[in-house]
Amino acid sequence: MTENTYLTILNTRGFLYEETRIVAELLHEGKTYETILKILLEENRFQLNSQDRTVRFFNEIQKRLEEMDVYLFNQFLVTDTDTSKAILFYALLKKDRLLFEWMREVVWDKFLVLDWHLSKNETSTFIETKAKENQTVAQWTTDTKQLLGEAYHRVLNTVGMGKTDGDDIQLQRLNITPHIRQYLIERKEKEVVEVVLGELVG
Repeated sequence: MTENTYLTILNTRGFLYEETRIVAELLHEGKTYETILKILLEENRFQLNSQDRTVRFFNEIQKRLEEMDVYLFNQFLVTDTDTSKAILFYALLKKDRLLFEWMREVVWDKFLVLDWHLSKNETSTFIETKAKENQTVAQWTTDTKQLLGEAYHRVLNTVGMGKTDGDDIQLQRLNITPHIRQYLIERKEKEVVEVVLGELVG
């Protein structure tokens, strides 16, 4: 994983799929990140009411895109929406350590035993357990931890790995194009790929 510290980025900068597509398409046209930021600010491509928010979104998106290799970046732009979201999810998991650990320790474990139900309380318990183990998480307010749990559930909904059922989520595996699925299995970090696929690999 690239980030060693635990983050609450998803509280204010969620999955950002459409925004990431905008930046990726501009990159594909040959524009630099510096030029892209100027375009985003001048044309308000993200349709936000604050230039500061645009900059924060952009900075986060850049970090996620940098987790994709050339092949995954190109496939992110041309493949079907479900697979494209799965690629972005892979990049997000690579970047966000706590999200990865939640997926690995809570959600992935459920896939392995075919338990398709995830409760809000299970996510809250995970975060509280981390607070006992980690000084950074321990310093977060109750509201921050609650918002982060909600943000994690929204990510599952957005990427297509779950459907909200009240406060809980009904889990489902992602629908990923076979050749990209195989590429992930053969070329990418096993523990992260297993989380994306919701199954054991190898």
